[in-house]
Amino acid sequence: MYLLDTNKVADQSRRMSLRFPLAAAICAVVLPTTLQAETPFRFETTPGKLPKDAVPKSYDIHITPNIEKLTFTGSETVDVDLRKAAKTITLNANALTISSAKVVDGRGKTAQPARVAMKVADQTVTLRFGTELARGTHRIALSFAGKINEAGEGLHFANYSEKGTGAEKTMLGTQMEPTDARRLFPCWDEPVFRAKFRLTVTVPASFMAVSNTPVESEKVVGGKKEVRFAETPLMASYLVVLCAGELDAIYGEAEGVRIGVITTKGKAEQGRYALESAEKILKYYNDYFGEKFPLPKLDLIALPSGFGGAMENWGGITFFESILLYDPAKSSEQTKENVFAVLAHEMAHQWFGDLVTMAWWDNLWLNEGFASWMGTKCTDHFNPQWHIWLRANAAKQRAMTTDALSATHPIQQPVRTESEANSAFDEITYQKGQSFLRMLESYLGEEDFRRGIGNYIQAHKYSNTTTADLWNALGESSKKPVSAIAASWTEQPGLPLVTVKSADGRMLAQQELFAVHQENPKPSEWRIPLSYRDIASANATNASVFLLDAKSAALPEVRSDQSVKLNADGIGYYRVQYEPALFARLLAAAAQLSEADKVNLISDTWALVRADRSTIGDYFALVNAVRADHGLALAEQINTTISYIDALCRKAPERPEFQSYARSLLAPAFAQLGWVAKKDEDVATGLLRVELISKLGDLCDEKIVDGARERFAKFIADPKSLAPDLRPPVLDVVGRYADLKTWETLHQLGQQTKSIEEKVNIYRAMAGALAPELANKTLPLALSNEVPSTLTRELVLTVAREGEQPELAWEFSKTHRKEFDAKLSEMGRARFAPSIMKNFNDAARAAELEAYMRENYPAEATSEVNKAAEEIRAKADLKDRILPQMTQWIREQTLVRHD
Repeated sequence: MYLLDTNKVADQSRRMSLRFPLAAAICAVVLPTTLQAETPFRFETTPGKLPKDAVPKSYDIHITPNIEKLTFTGSETVDVDLRKAAKTITLNANALTISSAKVVDGRGKTAQPARVAMKVADQTVTLRFGTELARGTHRIALSFAGKINEAGEGLHFANYSEKGTGAEKTMLGTQMEPTDARRLFPCWDEPVFRAKFRLTVTVPASFMAVSNTPVESEKVVGGKKEVRFAETPLMASYLVVLCAGELDAIYGEAEGVRIGVITTKGKAEQGRYALESAEKILKYYNDYFGEKFPLPKLDLIALPSGFGGAMENWGGITFFESILLYDPAKSSEQTKENVFAVLAHEMAHQWFGDLVTMAWWDNLWLNEGFASWMGTKCTDHFNPQWHIWLRANAAKQRAMTTDALSATHPIQQPVRTESEANSAFDEITYQKGQSFLRMLESYLGEEDFRRGIGNYIQAHKYSNTTTADLWNALGESSKKPVSAIAASWTEQPGLPLVTVKSADGRMLAQQELFAVHQENPKPSEWRIPLSYRDIASANATNASVFLLDAKSAALPEVRSDQSVKLNADGIGYYRVQYEPALFARLLAAAAQLSEADKVNLISDTWALVRADRSTIGDYFALVNAVRADHGLALAEQINTTISYIDALCRKAPERPEFQSYARSLLAPAFAQLGWVAKKDEDVATGLLRVELISKLGDLCDEKIVDGARERFAKFIADPKSLAPDLRPPVLDVVGRYADLKTWETLHQLGQQTKSIEEKVNIYRAMAGALAPELANKTLPLALSNEVPSTLTRELVLTVAREGEQPELAWEFSKTHRKEFDAKLSEMGRARFAPSIMKNFNDAARAAELEAYMRENYPAEATSEVNKAAEEIRAKADLKDRILPQMTQWIREQTLVRHD
C-alpha cells in the first residue's frame, strides 16, 4: 500500500551496488544474546484474535450495492474446515448487520441454523449451533447488509464530474487493508487465513465492474447487470477488490498477462504511460523473481476520490487518480516519476505480499519494506535519469529522524489490535525497511541476494511467512549469518552512531545508539556492515568493508593520518561522526567527493546538529564547501534542511536574516538554469529548476515571486504558455503570496477542471496562502463536496504547513472534529491531529496534543501521538539552541565576505 502525502518535501522524497566481503571483527566484545530472530512460519503459532480451529477454504460472495441509499446487501457461502468438533465458529464482521446464518448441505438446503452473537469492540461475530458440528468441511451461508462509506474503508464511493459532459457521477471502490474486508462481508479477516474467493456483484446496467480475476459471466435483468468473476487463488482477505462505475479502459499485454488501465469516462488514454510502464515492469519482475505473475490479468484502476494512495489488490491494483494518470500536455516530469514509482511499488507487492504474505501485521515490513526497496530498484533500472537511489536518501532521512527518538519502534513491532495494525504503516516499516534491505543486499552481494529471494518465493508461494523465513533463504544463498546480523536491525528500535577517531596510529570505529532528545537512551549494539574509503587514494572509488559486530574496532589497514569517509555512497543505515581533525580533512576535500558521499555527509552533519553533537556552523561550512555542485539529490537534501530551519524561524526575529542567507546559497544555481529549459537539457536539470523555484519562492525571493506571477497571468490567458513542469511550482508560489483576487482566480480554476491532478495542484496552492484571511476561506473547502474526499485531510495539513497557519488549522479541526471523523478512515483519524500539531515548535503544544487525543480517541492511537509529541518537544529545544548560533555564524560570514 502506498499512502498519499501532498507535502512538497515528502513528494520529493518518494523518490547500492557494492559487493561487500565478510570480515571478522577485531574486538572480542560481542552483541548481547537477548536478540534472537523469530521462528519460521507456523499457522498454529501465528498471532491473531480468531481461533484457528475453523479455517475457511473458499468463499462465494454476492454483493448488491444501493448507490442512492449508500448501502448494500450481500450473501455468501463459505466452505470451512473444522479441525475439531465445535458448537461455535468465530469470524470477523464490522459495521455489518447479519440477518441469517446457517450450515447448508451440498444442495444449499439448511442443515442447521445458527444464532448470531456480535462483539462490536472486537469486530467479531460468533455463530452458535444447537448441535455440535463434526470435524471436517462444512458450508456456512450468511446474509448481511452494510454501508457504502465516504472514507476509504471497505466498500466506498467516489463522487466526481465526468470529463466531457460535466455530469455528476459515482464510482464504487474498495479498500480492505489492513482490516476492512470485514466491512464488506463476514470473513476470517487475518492474513494467515488464506482462501479462494469468487465474487458476484449486481450493479446498474451501465456500470462496468472489476475484481481480482476476469469476468466469468454477465447478464442483464431489469436494468441491472449481474457480473460473476472467476475464482481467485488462495489469498488473504484484505486483497479482495471490487470497483464499479461508468468506466473506460485501455488494454495491453505482457508475457501472456492482459494488463488494463481502468478509468472514469474520457480519461482512459491518460493511462497510456502507466500501461506501457506496467508492461515493462511485469517482465522485469517475472525475470527477477523467477516466478511468473500467476493471474491471467492485471488491472490498474483509477479512483477519482474516496481513497488516497494505492493498494496492491491481487490482479486489480487501485490508485488515487492523480498517481496513475499522466497527460503529456499537462502533467509534469514529477508526476511521471511518481506514476512509475508507485506502480513499481504496487506491482512488487503482487509477489511480495500477495503471492507470499506476511503471517501477521507485526511483519508488515515484509510487505512494505520489500515493495519500497524493489520498487525503487525497478524505477532506477528503467529511469536512471531520475537519480532515484540518490534521491531516496530523503526518505531514509525521515525514517532515521524518527528512529532517533524514544517514541520509535522496531521494524518488527508487536500488533495486538486493528488500530495497532493501522499504526504499523509508517516510515519505519517502509523507509527503514527499504534502507535495511538495500544495505543487506550490498553486503551479501546482488546475485546471492537475488537467488535467496527467488528461493524464498518458490518455497512459500500461496502461503505465509515470517521474517525468519526470509533470513533463512538469504543465509542459505549467501552462506553468511544473515539471521544473526539482521536481528539487531529488525527486532530492536533505533539506529547506530559510529564515531571515528585516531588511536595509536590507527583509526578506531566505535558504535552507540544515535539518540535525539533522549535523557537516558538504552544501550544498544548492532552488527554493522561498515563500509569506508580513503578519499585521497588513487582508488578512492573502491570501498572496503568489515562487519563491526563489537562495541569498537580498528578499521583494517587504515592509518590515523588518512582521510577516510565512512558509509561509502550512503548505502548503510547508520550515522557517522568524525573527530575534529578528520572532519576538517573531509571538509577540505568535500568538493571532490562523489554526489552520494556529499549527500550522506551533509545528512549526517545536520543530524549531529539536531543531536547536539555538532554546531550549525559546521553544517553551513560543509554546505558552502559543496555549493558549487548543482546535483539534484544534493540540492533536495540541503533544501529539506533549509525548509526545516525556516519553519523553526516562523515568527522569530532571526527569520529575515536566515532567509536572506539561504537565498544567497540557492540563487546562483537558479541564475545558471533560468526559467526556460535549454535544448537537450537532461531530466535532472529540469527537476532541479522546479526544486529551486519552489524553494526560492518559499524564501521570499522577489525575482522568483515576480516571475511566477508574470507566468501565471499568461497562463490564465493561454494555458499552453506554461510548460507542464513549471505549473506546480508557479501555482505554489502564486498561491503562497496570493491576495483575494488571485485566490478567487485559483478557486475558479480548481472548480472548473475535471483533472484530479490539476485539482490537487490548484487547491494545494490555495491552501498554501500565507494570508490568514485566505486560510479561513480555504479550510471550509476541506469539508465541502467540491474537492475529492481524499483531499479532506490534506487541505487542512497544507494550510498548517505551507500556509504557515497551524493555529487556524488546529482550531478548525477541533471545532469540526465529528465532521472530519466521518470523512476519514480509522488510520486517517488517528493521524490527523498529530499531523497538524507537528507544525508547531512550542513544547506546550505537545502536552495539548496528548490531552486532546486521550479525551477523544482510543488508546491504540498513541503511537502517532507519541512520535508527534516528542518531535514537537525536540524542535522546541533545537530552536532555542541553534537560532542564536545560526545568526552569529551568518553575521560572521557576512563580515568575512565584506572584508
